[in-house]
Amino acid sequence: MATVLITGASSGIGLAAAKYLAEKGYRVFGTTRSLEKRAGVISELREKYGDNIEFIAMDVTQEETVQTAVREITQKVGSIDNLVCNAGNGIYGSIEEMPMELVYKQFDTNVFGYLRVLRAVLPAMRERRSGRVVLISSMAGIVAIPFQAHYSASKYAIEALTQGLRQELRGFGVKVAAIRPGDIKTDFNDVTDRYLPEQSPYKKWSEACWAVIDKNIKAAPPPVLVAKKIYKILKTNNPKAYYSAADLLTSLLPILTPFMTSGLKEKVIRLFYGTDFL
Repeated sequence: MATVLITGASSGIGLAAAKYLAEKGYRVFGTTRSLEKRAGVISELREKYGDNIEFIAMDVTQEETVQTAVREITQKVGSIDNLVCNAGNGIYGSIEEMPMELVYKQFDTNVFGYLRVLRAVLPAMRERRSGRVVLISSMAGIVAIPFQAHYSASKYAIEALTQGLRQELRGFGVKVAAIRPGDIKTDFNDVTDRYLPEQSPYKKWSEACWAVIDKNIKAAPPPVLVAKKIYKILKTNNPKAYYSAADLLTSLLPILTPFMTSGLKEKVIRLFYGTDFL
């Protein structure tokens, strides 16, 4: 039975992926920062999927927990055949006003967190000369979202890491791909750290943009859409570098944006997010 490690698997995209891959016969190891806080979810999954899903404590911002979790998994099953780097968070607010501690947290989770897990898992894959790595990027990694520039920047970084990993691991038989979700119906907005001072000069644009973001995510496709793309990558002999997981219009972004001037792209983004006013 092939094994897969999914970070941030107790909710949203990670949880959908854990369920879907377990149903497809994978031995899934999902991570969560606190086993106690997610005990209810873990118990339900255990009852339904048995040993096909097991949760391990891991905080991707803490090196020791990453190393401990990977060591625990390999002691149980021998190898991690597939890795899905998914754990992440979001912040919302202007570049000027966002507290730096929230910015550090954003990059520590969304970028350095991926790196910590990669560095822990890749040596064994490289030595075996086999393995699959799926990085959860975002459409925000190719088109920056107003007032989510920090989140977008973290996902731009994942786009670059994907390119680099594909080149570096090519000679070792390890396949790497990234998925670019658009709006997906999860609780991501509910747990996003929003920072908007009452007297902020950006207030009217920020509130208008958030209203569109909130509306769109409520009407978005479910996270199983991303789970299916993960499964496709794991089963494809030579996966592409990037896969879209979004509604039809959003899925066209990677195709259309390279042909837009920067001015046109900025105009389209303002119109989309309702911020094209003075």
